Amino acid sequence: MTRTIFTQTLKEQRRGLIGWSIALFAVPMMYVPGYSTFAEQGVLDIEGGGIYDAMGLSDFASAAGYLNSTMYTLLGPMLLLIMAISFGSRSAAQEESGTLDLILAQPVGRTALIAQRFAALAVQVLVATAVFGVAILIGAASGDLGVPAGNILAATAALGLLALAFGALSQLAGAATGKRGVAIAAAAVLAVVAYFANNLAVMSADTERLRYASPFYYVTGGSPLTDGWQVGDLAVLTAIPLATTVVALACFNRRDLAV
Repeated sequence: MTRTIFTQTLKEQRRGLIGWSIALFAVPMMYVPGYSTFAEQGVLDIEGGGIYDAMGLSDFASAAGYLNSTMYTLLGPMLLLIMAISFGSRSAAQEESGTLDLILAQPVGRTALIAQRFAALAVQVLVATAVFGVAILIGAASGDLGVPAGNILAATAALGLLALAFGALSQLAGAATGKRGVAIAAAAVLAVVAYFANNLAVMSADTERLRYASPFYYVTGGSPLTDGWQVGDLAVLTAIPLATTVVALACFNRRDLAV
């Protein structure tokens, strides 16, 4: 039964994963190949400051800066986090619908249930992130951006781990409350707070250190698109979903379930 939790979760959500994968492939293909044309037309000559700094959109002129601003600071995180948070919260929906008791009536423990669902979430994020990365590689090659493929893969890996972290946070909120709405809201609010904490902190020397408390910093703070793989940042991003899942296991094992 513990094996079927993993496979059944993937089966139930396969259509959603296909839909998200299509979107995550289409978005880079709409924006990335056109970089050279935009640069020649002067469309990307945008001065930073104000709202651009607050959203982390400070450099459009260079190829790496354009990719960072559009794909890894704005559109990529938005799409992948929405997907991961939505998928991570679905386990709580079974408790609300009353179907969780049917699952737990089988010879499967609560720990196995959460662990298998986290594994399914990790696979879903991996697939979606891989599709996103492939689309950027294709778009960068066709648009002659000149950004090394290894650097694109490094930035994409960090972004995927960020999405997994917030998906795991959504799963934690669902395991602690049994309410899908609360799970989505909690993870979404934390994501918005972390996003602006990372970007607004650079506006003052007194608050710049706050960036280190935001998971978003470890995606782009080490400049993987120009400097390549950032092992330390990836380690932090890997530790967050693993630690979050351990807490989710503790919460779920101790809570009286509404079934």
